[in-house]
Amino acid sequence: MRAWKLLVAAAAISLTGCVWTPGKFTSELALHRGGTFVLDYRGEIIFQMPNDKDKPAAPWNRSMAQCYVGREPELRAGGELTAPRPEGADSPTTRACTAAEIAGLKAQYQKEAAEQAEKKRKDADQMAKMFGLTGADDESNRRFAANLMKYKGWRSVAYRGKGVFDVNYHFEGRADQDFAFPMIPDTDLIVPFIAIRRRNDGAVLVTAPAFTGGTGPFGARAMAAGLPKSDDGPQSRAEGRFTVTTDAEILTNNSEDGPVAAPSGKQLHWDVGAASKKIPETLVRL
Repeated sequence: MRAWKLLVAAAAISLTGCVWTPGKFTSELALHRGGTFVLDYRGEIIFQMPNDKDKPAAPWNRSMAQCYVGREPELRAGGELTAPRPEGADSPTTRACTAAEIAGLKAQYQKEAAEQAEKKRKDADQMAKMFGLTGADDESNRRFAANLMKYKGWRSVAYRGKGVFDVNYHFEGRADQDFAFPMIPDTDLIVPFIAIRRRNDGAVLVTAPAFTGGTGPFGARAMAAGLPKSDDGPQSRAEGRFTVTTDAEILTNNSEDGPVAAPSGKQLHWDVGAASKKIPETLVRL
């Protein structure tokens, strides 16, 4: 059942191609035996759009002009006709294009490329609004950053462009109920960077689903569940270190080095980059 849920969630991300993800960051979580916690996250939060939205049309080249004997000239881009002939159509004899024909095909290509770019821009804008951004333009995202600072924990949020926000987040709370970071206003689909879950036996499970490399949390979960590897999902851009410090008992953890002594108790850390594959996880008894 867990594998099926993973597939459904991954499919939703893959179809939209959009996801909130960490960029370069530093994050620390302090868990106290008395049941309180302090979370800090400093660095980038990125709204990833489909990769092909950023690919411009190829520049005009005279080889795109294709002319034939007894037939209208046609455009050929990327080695293929932009409007393929019906199946079974004959192959006419090619000839050299005139200067006027080349100029006409060039104008047609540039017009179609501009229309396609505008369509992609509008699609990106609509997709951004679906996932909590107010628009794809810089001014709208600056307003979004200002709105985010109305919520507790967001000390500073600045939009840097191309979907990248520089943030400073600090939150102090109690680990007596579930907590997830970040919570983005008007956004329904998000992979938590950090999640804190309280168990009935008093233990607290800390996971950091978005703090992994490669194809991100869905790729990591798929590998753990024994599902086929796929590179279709958005690639992780997370790069940084996640540290958990606690004066309580660490029951389990999947860090590379395990707990080490710290002034306030024990400390765990996970270095996150393109090659990291594990989702950081630790179970602590408060």
